Amino acid sequence: MRIKTYVFDDVKRGIEVLKKEYGPDTVILDIKENIKGIGNDKLCEISIAIEDLEKNNNDLNNSVKKRENAWSNLMGTTIEKIGQLESELIKDRLKMFPLPLRSFYEKMLKNGFHASMAMNIISEIFQEIGELSEQTSKVSYFIKEKLCQKIKVSNISDIDSHIVILGPPGAGKTQTAKKLGVMLSALGKPVSVILYKFREESVSENEKKVINVISVDKKESLYHIVEKDDTKKIIDVPGKVEIQKEIVDRLKDAKSIAVFSAGSRDEKIKRYLDIYDSENMMGLIFTRLDEEETLGHLLSNIIFFNQKVCCFTTGRGLSDIVMPGKDLFYKILLEGNRWIQEEKR
Repeated sequence: MRIKTYVFDDVKRGIEVLKKEYGPDTVILDIKENIKGIGNDKLCEISIAIEDLEKNNNDLNNSVKKRENAWSNLMGTTIEKIGQLESELIKDRLKMFPLPLRSFYEKMLKNGFHASMAMNIISEIFQEIGELSEQTSKVSYFIKEKLCQKIKVSNISDIDSHIVILGPPGAGKTQTAKKLGVMLSALGKPVSVILYKFREESVSENEKKVINVISVDKKESLYHIVEKDDTKKIIDVPGKVEIQKEIVDRLKDAKSIAVFSAGSRDEKIKRYLDIYDSENMMGLIFTRLDEEETLGHLLSNIIFFNQKVCCFTTGRGLSDIVMPGKDLFYKILLEGNRWIQEEKR
């Protein structure tokens, strides 16, 4: 609190002025009258208490912080309790299922699959086959079928249009583009891989022997090459969203594939997919399966984002490409990551 003193020619008028400026609750500390002014004028001094604005702001900030911390703690505790309650409910719900279903549920969780999706799968199977779920072999068969229903596959070799490889920086787009080129060439499908704004050394001499690689540094050159003939093109562009979006918008007849590393977070995948037209999105490719402890989260993401999967890649070799299918999904979900790097075992 600070004290300020004002001089007026009249006490009543001075008090009115001060209360108008500082508010009706202004605290008057002292009034001195009959103070000699210029000539024979009699003046008065009025001293008032003024709250320190900076201190008030600090007090307000501290109050806000305390309130927000209290809410954060409450929310954290609530979420924790909800999680505990959900866990208890799941445990109780699991008791109603036969042992083979419970066993498969635990394996799915162990390999990184989302708990609610795992519960939905065993619940649906139990409803469909009833007492047959007492048999492990029957449960195993129906889990494969259920995964096949929930995870849709996009066959790259069946697409005749050009393909634009999208994805964030570091996802492995360039290597994936070359792998797709090798795979399609081996299937007898003429294809060229266009690398936009990439260094010449990004393609080895051995790779040039097995795939037709075209390097361009201008968008006009890229568009000209794509549009001049009907040979299938796999187009790899840098990770900047603005460049990718511009190329996708220009090549309207091309299909897009989004490439993500196996360790990509859900939010990152969603943010990227929201940018592009879903009608031209052919599907997803996940790379670097060998760098993750478990892979069940990939299947959870594919189901959650309602996207088709084109393939997976497991290393840097041009042949390190794995095609999707119910047997692969089953192995990922229930047998673990067989591609994991030796040093991580």
